[in-house]
Amino acid sequence: MTPAWRAILPVTLLLGVAAAQITLARTSDLSPWKGGGFGMFSTTDDAGRRRVRVFISAAGRSEELAIPPSLQDAATRAAVLPGDGPLARLARGVVARERRNRRPVNDIRIEAWRIEYARGTLAATSRLLRVFSYRVDATAAPRR
Repeated sequence: MTPAWRAILPVTLLLGVAAAQITLARTSDLSPWKGGGFGMFSTTDDAGRRRVRVFISAAGRSEELAIPPSLQDAATRAAVLPGDGPLARLARGVVARERRNRRPVNDIRIEAWRIEYARGTLAATSRLLRVFSYRVDATAAPRR
């Protein structure tokens, strides 16, 4: 006969993952489709309905950057969980790309957005989840 803990362990792990996913979805804007996916059948808030906008500023330059294919994975991760870590990784990737292309960059502003639907009409509206600012240190070497 197997010990009781072997039967209880999978249930405990599943409940722990579910609790963590629900907590992150409520407190950190994690998409309910990620982090365990326990909310995927109750919401349309998936990665396809989230996006990030990246704005670059420097002397003589202020523009929105179209997300290049090389940064698409980082942008998707930042949209799904718009926390400091994923947003900072995306900002560092933008800085590295701009420096490789010899374009000046002093500040990066990233906005994380999600699409919401009105209950009665299903009209789609965009809602700002988070604004993240990243100041570029001109003397520091880019991190990889």
